[in-house]
Amino acid sequence: MQNKKIPIAKVSIQGRSLREILNLHAAWLNDEGGERACLRSGSLSDVDLQNVDLRNAVLTGISFLDSNLSQADFGGAELIHCDFRNAVLVRTDFTRANLSEVNFQRCLFAESNLSEAKMHNLIFRDANMRDCRLYEVKMQSCDFTNVNLHSAYFNHAVISECCFTEANLENCSFLRTRLYSSRFIAAKLVNANLRSSHAADCDFRGAELNSAKLNLADLSQSTFCRAAMTNCDFRESNLSAADFSGAVMLNSVFREANIMATDFRGSVLEGARGFTGRQLQQSLTSFSTVLPSGTRGPFIQGKNAEIPISR
Repeated sequence: MQNKKIPIAKVSIQGRSLREILNLHAAWLNDEGGERACLRSGSLSDVDLQNVDLRNAVLTGISFLDSNLSQADFGGAELIHCDFRNAVLVRTDFTRANLSEVNFQRCLFAESNLSEAKMHNLIFRDANMRDCRLYEVKMQSCDFTNVNLHSAYFNHAVISECCFTEANLENCSFLRTRLYSSRFIAAKLVNANLRSSHAADCDFRGAELNSAKLNLADLSQSTFCRAAMTNCDFRESNLSAADFSGAVMLNSVFREANIMATDFRGSVLEGARGFTGRQLQQSLTSFSTVLPSGTRGPFIQGKNAEIPISR
């Protein structure tokens, strides 16, 4: 990205000056006549568009490559097949926007707002989205591979078939979020809040979830093979048929969790609290399982292996 951008006054699109288009759109937004901005198949690449107001605009096939869109407002806008690669989108507003087939790869997206947006088949690979707000967003088939989402909020979102492989989701909040068939392979979710979330049939293989809050969550049939899950809170969660084989779950809490057919083969459960013998009897353990008492499995009722070691 270049430091110096093209000013709006020097840009034209579809045979009209961008300044004129924006002025007419502003009048339309204020019910003062004007004309709604409906732009198709044009380039606004490398342009200084800071604070631009494109609320409720319709943008199809527009390139914003390398542009500066800090604090721009796309609230309620419709964006289809647009290209924002390498753009600066700091504190930009996409509230209630409808986005489809949009490329945000390598964007600086920090502190932006996408709450209540509808997102389909978007690419965010390698973007910086720290501290973003995605409350009540509905997203399907979006790619967040290697994205920095540190401290982002996804509360009450609906997320389907999305990829968060190797993403940084430390301190993120997924409170009451519904996750369907999404991948978090090798993602960092340290201190993440997934309380009361629905994350059934998701893939967390090799993820880091140390100190994550997973109480009251539905994680049934999800995969956590070889995940790091020390000091996690699983109280009253549904872990039925979930796969934790090879996961390290030291000192985690499982009080009143449903672990029917949960796979703990090869898991490290040393120091885990809240298990009852009846619970563990319903799960799958093996000779390579380290039980809460610190002894090797498989779990056998009556040997008190569900009682964590005292230090």
